[in-house]
Amino acid sequence: MFSFGKKSVIGAFILFFVIAVVGWAWRQHNSIPYVTGPIQTVITPAEEGVTWVLEHISDVNRIIEISLKNRIEWENLENENADLRKRVVDYDEVAAENARLRRLLDFRAAHKDLQLLAGAVISRDYGTWTNTMIIGIGDNQGVKENMAVITPDGVVGFVCDVFPDSARVQLMTDPRTGMGAVVQRPESRVASVVRGNGNMPTEPQFVNIAKDADILEGDTLVTSGFGSIYPKGLYIGKITSIHMDDSGFVKYAVIAPGVDFSKLEEVFVITGTSAGTSYEKPDVAPKLVPQTQRDKVEGIKGTAAL
Repeated sequence: MFSFGKKSVIGAFILFFVIAVVGWAWRQHNSIPYVTGPIQTVITPAEEGVTWVLEHISDVNRIIEISLKNRIEWENLENENADLRKRVVDYDEVAAENARLRRLLDFRAAHKDLQLLAGAVISRDYGTWTNTMIIGIGDNQGVKENMAVITPDGVVGFVCDVFPDSARVQLMTDPRTGMGAVVQRPESRVASVVRGNGNMPTEPQFVNIAKDADILEGDTLVTSGFGSIYPKGLYIGKITSIHMDDSGFVKYAVIAPGVDFSKLEEVFVITGTSAGTSYEKPDVAPKLVPQTQRDKVEGIKGTAAL
């Protein structure tokens, strides 16, 4: 049990008395200013300090809330911008694809005499001595070796290897490739062979032309139709310059192909004609001859027999 002494009782009584007096005086501060005045003088700075602290705490909380809100809005705007950028990219890609496909469809509609099989380019191999690419159609889709490959811009090359669902195309810029060509200009009609140029893959050449032959810069070259690969009249490119051969007996012309091989995405394989004539593998397979520096060997795979 707790025991209270006389001093404890007196101390408690005095404390209670002081609290009672202070409370009474506070309630009667208007009537007893000489008591409440000093108390108010002591309490006022403390009240002001507490008020200042509370106001600044409120300001800090408001700043934090605004900052968090702005951060959330900024992140939302960033996400919306990223989504809009992605949509723009997707739209541009779809628009570009639609434009390419529309052009292919228009080309097919304008060449009903040809049986055309469309295929996507899935890989490329552009080297010094070989220029080939892989397309996403093959034997299961009716592709055969030595079928011509074209686009609306002109000749691409021919199918050199066939797999179940893909095929390798040897481009007209490949140094091993050659095809019969003729100058389209009626006054000329000079015929010879277009070959790939290993020293300058982007500039195939119209070779073995008589030095007095009627060819001019700007002349258009089309396929001559000789041989069993390329039908007649397919656009090849334009002559950009004419040069004498090292032998001095013949000349050759540098060609700017109609096809931009760096941008190929879809191509057509010519599988036959509307009349039913199919471009099948020739009875005697063209001979693949190793490339020399000037490649003066006749009978290269894909070269028309002139």
